[in-house]
Amino acid sequence: MQKQRMPYLLTLLICCGFLLLQVSAAAAEEKFKTITTAELKQKMDAHEPFTLIDALSSIEHNELAIVGSINIPSSKVTADNPLMPADKASLLIFYCKGPKCSKSKEGADRALALGYTNVMVYNDGLPDWAKNHYPVETHVDYPKIEIPRLTPQEMQAQAASGVLLDIRGDEVKDVGRIKDAVSIPLDDLAEKYSSLPKDKKIIIFDHAGKQVNICAKFLHMQGYTNLAVLDGGVLAWKRAGLPTQ
Repeated sequence: MQKQRMPYLLTLLICCGFLLLQVSAAAAEEKFKTITTAELKQKMDAHEPFTLIDALSSIEHNELAIVGSINIPSSKVTADNPLMPADKASLLIFYCKGPKCSKSKEGADRALALGYTNVMVYNDGLPDWAKNHYPVETHVDYPKIEIPRLTPQEMQAQAASGVLLDIRGDEVKDVGRIKDAVSIPLDDLAEKYSSLPKDKKIIIFDHAGKQVNICAKFLHMQGYTNLAVLDGGVLAWKRAGLPTQ
């Protein structure tokens, strides 16, 4: 009899565990509400009061942004940032580059931790807004340049003669660092790029190869012409079996 009960108990435990995971996921999603493209456009057209925040770096914001939005990179959503509204009950809407971009949610999380009570995420973000031909703006015309893309093995071979520039933010904690790389998160690069030498090749890498191109364009505008990027980012580096610290 006891043996017959074991499969039933095991099934019950699995079902309970699955239910707890669903409840936890639902609770996480309820931390802040999401808003659709149509709903955001409606609020804009009705001139409702809210602050639309681009959670990307200033370098990315300058390339393309939703008209009327301000730029507060997710890592800079802090109590001492003068761009954060004084009224913590006012509506804040964070956006970035769509559902696969985590910056809008990171910014919203930080705002909630600071005590803001009316926080939303525009999850479809800039790509869907532009796809619908809603108004966007460009603050900087970055150069159209072709940047050499290196394999992980090529970057490893050139590391000793160049400078490896790591532009990742908090995700570095989970994936690890590449030995001897200089760390300047993209959120801080506009203020700190001048510490990079101009007499060496700068090899730029990020998490998955999504932000290196805009970084290279920015550095090229600042007079850095010997540039390359790691194709596929640190994820490709690790897939190649190369070490991180």
